[in-house]
Amino acid sequence: MKYKAFVQNSRFGCSYCYKAFEEKLEPILKRVHGGNHVHRGKIPKRVGGRLEHERKITKLQESMQGHIQKEEFEQAAMIRDEIRHLRSAVDKGDDE
Repeated sequence: MKYKAFVQNSRFGCSYCYKAFEEKLEPILKRVHGGNHVHRGKIPKRVGGRLEHERKITKLQESMQGHIQKEEFEQAAMIRDEIRHLRSAVDKGDDE
């Protein structure tokens, strides 16, 4: 596929196109995603809350590990408790 074809129809032919046109796409993606280089795609509303909780749990786990490595155990314990609360909400199907 040629870049001109992408510009005309705003769709790529295959996943290789993203790599092939990476330099030209970067400014477009920065503008569309507000400088965030991570495209997460669309999330259906019926599962959006659960996925958001799962992502937050993952980030909190990483943060907790950092605190543990620095021997900041009180902060790690607070994060652990927040993770437990979020997991409980996910298990109950509560999106709040």
